[in-house]
Amino acid sequence: MVIKNKFIVAMFASILIISSLTFLLFDNGINKNFNQSLPPKWKINIGKDGNVEFLNDKKNVNENNENNNNHNYNNKNNNNNNNNNNNNHINNADNHINNDNNNHNNHNNHNNHNNHNNHNNNHNNHNNNNNNNNNNNNNNNNNNNNNNNNNNNKNKNNNKNQHTENHNQESLKKKENSYIQDNRHKLPRFKDESHNPFNRIDKVYKENEKQNIERSSKVREAMKFSWDKYKQNAWGHDELHPISNTWNDWFDMGLTIVDSLDTLYLMGLNDEYNDGREWVEKELNQKKSTGLMISVFETIIRFLGQYCTMYDLTGDEVYKEKGRELGDLLLHAFPEGKPFPHTSINLADHKSSTQSWMGECVVLSEVGTIFLEFNHLSKITGDPKYKEYSDGVVDALASMKPSIKGLLPISVSIDAQRFCSNRVSVGAMGDSYFEYLLKMWIYYDGREERYSTLFQESADAIIKHLYKVSAKGDGYITIMDYDVPTNTQEHLTCFAGGMYALAAVSNITGGDVEKDKLYMKVGEEVTKTCAKLYLTSATGLGPETAYFNQNGDIDVTGHKAASHYILRPETVESLFILYRLTGDTIYQDWAWKIFESINSVCRTNNGFAGVKDVSNIHSQFDDNQQSFFMAETLKYLYLIFQPSSVIPLDKYVFNTEAHPVKIQY
Repeated sequence: MVIKNKFIVAMFASILIISSLTFLLFDNGINKNFNQSLPPKWKINIGKDGNVEFLNDKKNVNENNENNNNHNYNNKNNNNNNNNNNNNHINNADNHINNDNNNHNNHNNHNNHNNHNNHNNNHNNHNNNNNNNNNNNNNNNNNNNNNNNNNNNKNKNNNKNQHTENHNQESLKKKENSYIQDNRHKLPRFKDESHNPFNRIDKVYKENEKQNIERSSKVREAMKFSWDKYKQNAWGHDELHPISNTWNDWFDMGLTIVDSLDTLYLMGLNDEYNDGREWVEKELNQKKSTGLMISVFETIIRFLGQYCTMYDLTGDEVYKEKGRELGDLLLHAFPEGKPFPHTSINLADHKSSTQSWMGECVVLSEVGTIFLEFNHLSKITGDPKYKEYSDGVVDALASMKPSIKGLLPISVSIDAQRFCSNRVSVGAMGDSYFEYLLKMWIYYDGREERYSTLFQESADAIIKHLYKVSAKGDGYITIMDYDVPTNTQEHLTCFAGGMYALAAVSNITGGDVEKDKLYMKVGEEVTKTCAKLYLTSATGLGPETAYFNQNGDIDVTGHKAASHYILRPETVESLFILYRLTGDTIYQDWAWKIFESINSVCRTNNGFAGVKDVSNIHSQFDDNQQSFFMAETLKYLYLIFQPSSVIPLDKYVFNTEAHPVKIQY
């Protein structure tokens, strides 16, 4: 027995020595600053071209999570099983992704826009399945007839909708009980606020309270100035042109008024808020004939998202009824027999269409950014039909098979049968689809597990294929055209820093501590690079697109870059989230420097405007005070200097227009 034990000890010692030597041999190219805080499973090698290669062990790694302060889960005895399942999923994904590129050429025939019309009348299988499901729901609801009089819906399908709602509620309760028994992973539970992973700022906020109050007051003043100039020169119109002192209408529905309501409310600008609320109640006519074809996507995130938020914050029935009315109008954008909505709609005559240059194709981010708003509209109205349309969209997207698992191209056919582009982007035309996979899982407290699966597939693939580290150590997320990285990063992509950080603390990985650390590290690196683009420019403003060259230098004016700034919010959004989740005041400091630059460079006599070249201190203005500047940019800048009790991240999730919606525990 002694000899056998000695042999076993010697064997394990040999394995450890060989493993250590192997790691040392292959450690030359590793970015040590990045790897220092990562566990062995997720250590990476940064090649000369900036590509990320994982040096992770392919074996399953079991972690004991009982001492993890960020997560206090029920049924801890099942944690090892959850970790095994998650690690198996990631390891299988690692092996699978290496083979994906071999199949990419098989999809090239789906990207010729001239062939779109050949597919218009085909592939209605998804909708047939929906009809079958509806029939099954109706058959299962015969016992619920006594409850149908509770719902006062005004549509012709009142009884059917009530049956469906009752059935869905009963099914949801059964599923919740089943998930709990199976120890489903959900948002972290914590004993007290000191263990809240969504809030690490209480101590540092109190230590710097005076400065925080002063800074948030200055942001509040900038919001009041923006609102006053809009009211003075463009009241009732969509957006103000502060240089020419004119306005534009691309909705003709008072966009700036609606988009600004929650910012005004949270800042305590009561007179301004009351003026806006009164206009919405008495003047806003969503059915009026304007002759305009308006963006379905923008209407959902700016108008419908705001109505959901303001109903959550105030309980005011005006917002619920405006939301119900708009939701019903937007359903006309869904063509019969197709899972995805058209791109544009005329709210007066209900006509809808796709963009002419896209044929029968639609943008990924546009069809993939209805989930949160439609689901919450069903919640506050009690009408399940909006959620049903949203479910149809996510089911169709989940059924599509991109060449790289998790990386859907930016354009898909309206019948969900093919991809219409070979570009993959977490920026323009792709961004909020990936964002909403995470946020829907958070919104439902993990009850809809498909969002966890879809998000992790995408988040892992983004790290493997799109996340790059420049020769000078700047981490960024690039675009990929025909499987080739462009080495550019758009300002729109800067939201991803906050997305990865939020994923790291939300338990969407089911307790995979190593992956959570990787997500947080990627979130921190991307956010740092996005802030750097502001802090190192001549104006202190960030460019629309930055190019990372082979030497690691960042170009903002070359042919691959775009040097303009249009008051975008994505960088300060991530700074706000990272500050709340880490308590590191460096994010506050960066945000303050960005605000000071905006306030000094972009402020005009009649409002705020973007600039055409961030590298030129004497750059011309673009003459537009974007509504998202007041809805998002100033809101995030204000919240980063507010205490954690103002929109706590364990109780609210932001839509992509920065309108907070209550999480459904």
